[in-house]
Amino acid sequence: MLRHLLQPLVRNTRNGVRSYHVPNELRPPTMDEVLVPQGSWQEAHAKAQRKYNLQLAAGIIILGATIAFGRITGILWLNYRPPKPEDRPQNTK
Repeated sequence: MLRHLLQPLVRNTRNGVRSYHVPNELRPPTMDEVLVPQGSWQEAHAKAQRKYNLQLAAGIIILGATIAFGRITGILWLNYRPPKPEDRPQNTK
């Protein structure tokens, strides 16, 4: 009884065994099944470019705001010059 329950599990977990086969009713696609383009490609391209340019501008603005916020709050240090001695914290003992 236990063998009948475990046999499908063992059969499906073996490595290197492939059970896929191409169905008999499968036929290669033809040119009649290809979608026919509709509308102007130039209008579709211009619409896509407007969307992409808006995303680019938003990304640049968000990056600039993030860097400015980090610099104003002191969280972000860009290391563009060596720190002055007064910028370093003093050890008080």
